[in-house]
Amino acid sequence: MDDPLADQLLGRLAGLLEWHGLGAATLTPRPRGGRLLGELADEVSDLLERLANADPGLPEGRRPRSLIYGNGCFSIGRYAEALAVYQALMGLRPSDFAVHFNLGVTCLRRRMPREAARALSRALELDALSAPAYYQRGNAKDDLGDSAGALEDYAMAINLDPDYLQAHYNRGVVLNNLGRYQEAVGAFDQVLSLRPDISNAYLNRGVARDELGDAAGAVADYDEALVCSPDNASARFNKARILYRLGRYREAAADYTAAIELKPDDVEAINNRGLAHDALGNYADAIADYDAALALNPDFAEVLSNRGAARESLGDADAALNDYLAAQTVEPGFAAAYYNAARLYADRGDINSCAEQLAEAIRLQPGLYDEAESDEALAWVLDLSRLRDERRGDQ
Repeated sequence: MDDPLADQLLGRLAGLLEWHGLGAATLTPRPRGGRLLGELADEVSDLLERLANADPGLPEGRRPRSLIYGNGCFSIGRYAEALAVYQALMGLRPSDFAVHFNLGVTCLRRRMPREAARALSRALELDALSAPAYYQRGNAKDDLGDSAGALEDYAMAINLDPDYLQAHYNRGVVLNNLGRYQEAVGAFDQVLSLRPDISNAYLNRGVARDELGDAAGAVADYDEALVCSPDNASARFNKARILYRLGRYREAAADYTAAIELKPDDVEAINNRGLAHDALGNYADAIADYDAALALNPDFAEVLSNRGAARESLGDADAALNDYLAAQTVEPGFAAAYYNAARLYADRGDINSCAEQLAEAIRLQPGLYDEAESDEALAWVLDLSRLRDERRGDQ
């Protein structure tokens, strides 16, 4: 390229990319899809426009230094343009590791995991000792549902670079998803030994510990996650859920309140706070939460059923029955709604409706038969239903 203006502009763009850690040759992608923003992004965009005007061959991938142009596009989220540049450069620089690596990373950003894995495999043929290439290919394999392949690639990245934080982290996430919780704890231990201030590492280790039955350890991890990031709504929610399970209802309600303040439209958190209020005997507060949850999602059968139970506790059997029947309408397979309606019909002496509701509940969830047998009113209805069936059989 002979144009001194284009050469000068490329130098400025390369300097910006290097200074901000993105790379003028091989990309160093920012975590979670991060890109340059604000005035810096405007500056890069201006440089790209001036470069395209100075040398149209740059955005077309017809220059060896088009790689810098492509990286500039990548840095501000113009992934389609970056992809086109890297694809064109494959013909011009077929043995350039950076071209194939950058293409693979851009394919990941474009949600093209199969193409990403292919490009990164080619990059690894050119440099078999690239920990970032194994890591990124692991991400592509994970996106493709190949968890085993992803774990193999993360392990290779870690073998090449034992302090590869993101590889340890993503390995832990995949292990959690596979139900290999003890190994996941080990992976997040490693992450936190490298960086003890990562809120979501504590969050994910807490999930693994909870699944392993270590409720105290999980709560401790969620607390640490909140120390690192007080706005971590998932940590608040998960902690509240464990506290509820442990019977610490007042603390659970407080944590659900904090979670709702962070995510006001979290229907599940609002419903769960209602359950905590219910467990404390604060039925009016529980109903207020169920009402709020249903305002956000009118077809949430579990919330309708929960509101029915709270209304029952306040002695409003008619409203409770209406809620149980509404829950059946929005979720016909919700066995508990039929069972609860059967109880209320039994209390009313409406044996036919009770028998119909109870039969459907048991059909959906056979284990409810034993529960009904232990309920005096429902056991009587079961006996009556058996007698009717026997009489029909004798006719």
